[in-house]
Amino acid sequence: MRTYLLYLYTESPLHAGGAEADGSVDLPIQREAATGYPLVWGQSLKGALRQAAYDAGWGDDRDGAADGGTVLDTLFGRATTGDDDGPGVNANAGRLVVGDAQLLALPVPTLMETFAWATSALALSRLARKHARVCDDRGTRPFPAVPDGGGVCAEGKWEDTRQVLGPCVVPVRGARKGEPDPVAEWADLIAREGIGDEPFFAPFAGKLREDLIVVDETVMGQLLRECTELSVRVQLDPENKTVANGPFTSEYLPAETLLVSVLTLRDDGAASTGLADRVDELLDGRVLQIGGDETLGKGLVWTRLVKGEGDAT
Repeated sequence: MRTYLLYLYTESPLHAGGAEADGSVDLPIQREAATGYPLVWGQSLKGALRQAAYDAGWGDDRDGAADGGTVLDTLFGRATTGDDDGPGVNANAGRLVVGDAQLLALPVPTLMETFAWATSALALSRLARKHARVCDDRGTRPFPAVPDGGGVCAEGKWEDTRQVLGPCVVPVRGARKGEPDPVAEWADLIAREGIGDEPFFAPFAGKLREDLIVVDETVMGQLLRECTELSVRVQLDPENKTVANGPFTSEYLPAETLLVSVLTLRDDGAASTGLADRVDELLDGRVLQIGGDETLGKGLVWTRLVKGEGDAT
């Protein structure tokens, strides 16, 4: 089989809807029950990938497909309805296994430099586990020691002072000169793999290398609640333009959020080579739409693929 890391870097606010209302938020985003971390469930992400493949014409493409079907059927499952008018629904699983896209770094407002990215030891350790699985990278990067109620940054402008991160005032320290700088190592990895260094990404990749702050879980939990975006909307009657429903509140992950998932392409001999090329074509450095409010320009994400070191059978 072939495995990939799939990074998602939000171009516009993203609403992957949760199951039920949460307090004053009528339409919350998806979150983990135990940690409260936002995520995009694997089924939601797979549906978005399937729609992208359908829009690319793979519903009619049989080049490299299995069992006389189409590339869309082979990767995402055969559709029972909607073949003429849309991507349809799956009658069986395809060969591309799609994991949850878990939060890696959240942009939070600051008094200095406008915003910074907040992450945590939990988020970094999950990335390390994904690297171990996909790239056989067993953890050469040290984890920063984060003080209770505080944060750790790369050596530079954020260190040795109290910083305003969203609603929190957080003491932030950096690595001492001559000592290892684990935050800088993680920031470089995330910027390189998750954002990229093309000219139109270079300012943000450079900013992440300087402005990534690893905070403790108590601070991170508050940031995850307070630094998502809320939009209050109404639904108008189409005839007289008066309010028919609402107001209702929708929650979004903000632009510049980073998430990461693991994809697995199940092996089927020679056919998988062609299918792997299709996955690269669809997802490496492309723009994908995920979640709701598509007609409002929401849910646009840049995708980055990191391929596994080899194939396993």
